[in-house]
Amino acid sequence: MIESLLNYIGHKSKIVDQILTHLPTQVNGTFYDMFAGSCVVALNAPYNKIQCVEKNEHLSNLYSHLTDPNFHAELTLFLTTYNLTNSSVVPRSQYLKNPNIGTVQWMGKTIPNLHLDKLNEPGYKQVITDFNNNKFTGIHRSIAYMVATIYGRNSSVNTRPDGTLSGGVGPLDFSLKCNKKFNDHLIVLKQNRHSFVCDSYENIKPTSDDFCYFDPPYLATSFHYQGWDEVEEKKLLDYIDKLPCDWALSNTFQSGTKVNSILKEWAQDKTVIYINKKYRKWAGTNGAELTKRSSKVNEEVLILSKPFNTTTVFGNGLFEQEKSSLPTKGINTIDIERQ
Repeated sequence: MIESLLNYIGHKSKIVDQILTHLPTQVNGTFYDMFAGSCVVALNAPYNKIQCVEKNEHLSNLYSHLTDPNFHAELTLFLTTYNLTNSSVVPRSQYLKNPNIGTVQWMGKTIPNLHLDKLNEPGYKQVITDFNNNKFTGIHRSIAYMVATIYGRNSSVNTRPDGTLSGGVGPLDFSLKCNKKFNDHLIVLKQNRHSFVCDSYENIKPTSDDFCYFDPPYLATSFHYQGWDEVEEKKLLDYIDKLPCDWALSNTFQSGTKVNSILKEWAQDKTVIYINKKYRKWAGTNGAELTKRSSKVNEEVLILSKPFNTTTVFGNGLFEQEKSSLPTKGINTIDIERQ
């Protein structure tokens, strides 16, 4: 399986198997991954012609540049130039011996800092500054955006409406695992099945032979993505209703106390797959935060134009599951468990 290179917010690495299980075996035309983000679904999909549609020009440019033969070497040089840690080359344990790593307060105690943020903070701030001052072009601008995301707090960086970046440094760096993800991406991208378009879904005009997968911002979450609201939600659903081709939509009916009533009403006559999503076990004082997350109501769903009763495999052939063996719940809903 191809995991998200950027750990981008909302990426589908942990549930892509459940999604692909319910998509058609074959698409005669183009498979469109709308709101592609870090392209996890597109990169794992088996189809011959895949187009990733993403409004964030920095993301689209990054994925267009990943196969550049100089990308990895230039990335390594970039990290050295900005004095950023690179634990794909130097073991993380070596960095943690640096006296500048500092300490942190945890449960009333002062303990050694086990993160790399203190070492990377000066260089990270300079990367953001140079990016916003248009110091980078071409492949180097894509590398800068990738670094700003991976090294950013919560593995993310905020993109303002004018295209500039903002955000603080996080605890991670370009690790051995991240390097493996990069190499896995290259294996798939060199198959030349994928193209990347910086555009809005509204400007895409599919034909009857195509298939559209949508992963928009979720209205029923606390994270507000660049002004996504009820107006945008209704506009998207209206666009989907008018499509000449089959489609699938990832979304959530409820997250915590927030409910997307617009989506639930719209989906009443659609095929709805309930996704089993496992939350990470975040550490919290006396387990309070873990208890809170464990008891949180989360109805993440995959909504389909119709059921596809076939077998879909990952594009790299690492996953296969018979859809016909999945249990059904009611007429239009299916409940599936993580394997």
